[in-house]
Amino acid sequence: MLTTRTTESSGPWTEHIRAMDRALEQQNATAAVRTWRNAYAAALATPGWRGLVEVAAAALRIAAIPGFAKASEARAHETYWLALFRARQQGSLSGVLDAAEAFGALGDSTMVEQCIRIAAGLAAVAGDPSATDRVYALAANFVERDLAARQTPPLDVSE
Repeated sequence: MLTTRTTESSGPWTEHIRAMDRALEQQNATAAVRTWRNAYAAALATPGWRGLVEVAAAALRIAAIPGFAKASEARAHETYWLALFRARQQGSLSGVLDAAEAFGALGDSTMVEQCIRIAAGLAAVAGDPSATDRVYALAANFVERDLAARQTPPLDVSE
């Protein structure tokens, strides 16, 4: 199964995410959304992709607030897309693979496939066999997960 990485780096967005998590613990939706937006602005203002990945993952935690699930997922998706764009611009294979894993967790197979194509191109340019192996491993995990999902029988809710 594809999962997002949880390795947290430090950056100007980090304290905002911590404040968001505290607001979520207190079930304060207004403060959680406000501090998430501050984290998002800080990640946007900082070069690089890592902050955007962390802020996108934080957006998904806001989905725990009743009525916020769809909006949170949409914000996360958009933010992961921005992280992918930056990672591609910077030639960061790790960033592209993190984005692929995140899109996989969201169930967006189209974006996972796009990420795999981008990652394969970056690995080819790098000429590093271990980079190519990382891309192939991600692609294999994605295919395996996708096949397993297709073989799962539909849930019977007729009771």
